[in-house]
Amino acid sequence: MNLIHSEKFADWARGHMVCRADGVDDRFALTFDDGPSPTATPRVLDLLAGAGARATFFTLAHNVRRAPGLVRRMKSEGHEIAAHGDLHLPPPLLPRWGIRIEVERSIAAVVAAAGAVPRHYRPPFGIMMPGQAAYVRGLGLEPVIGDVYPEDPHRPGTARIVERVVARLRGGSIVILHDGCPLVDADRMQTVAALGPILAHARGAGLRSVTLSELLGGRA
Repeated sequence: MNLIHSEKFADWARGHMVCRADGVDDRFALTFDDGPSPTATPRVLDLLAGAGARATFFTLAHNVRRAPGLVRRMKSEGHEIAAHGDLHLPPPLLPRWGIRIEVERSIAAVVAAAGAVPRHYRPPFGIMMPGQAAYVRGLGLEPVIGDVYPEDPHRPGTARIVERVVARLRGGSIVILHDGCPLVDADRMQTVAALGPILAHARGAGLRSVTLSELLGGRA
């Protein structure tokens, strides 16, 4: 069990970040961090298109600048683009001006690439202090983490990624996956291979994959 699945951490995080959407039975949010990647992201987009699913991409500014066409494709295919910073620096180690720079660079890169304005922010490493979350809200973004994380960057195997997701996936869940990497174009093919089975399981369970805005807008 990783940190976000521990009861104490979840209770603490829910006090200042969005972890899931309670009161939603028929949909969930599939999210991807650290992209876009020129190798993994196109495959993710192809799979989402084939399944009629929508997702939210928490992008890093320097990766957006390297592959703006992928961000434009995300937008044109109905996905949501969100902010994940620029250099993937952990917020607890940053002063407020450092957080502001990371957030503003992330927003600016998305706006320049696709004309979309991010509405949500996921802190790198999934941790930020309550005061930092309030500060980010003051910058116009809602801090979001999630409640289903299969630790796919560690490449535990496609079957293990699928198993970890389906064991926890419920209506209102926010699933954290990775289509990119902060430093290099890392191998994300296990995540890509897991996506089809995850979406098939969700369909069988009567769950639709929607953007974060759609999920959170559907809360009771």
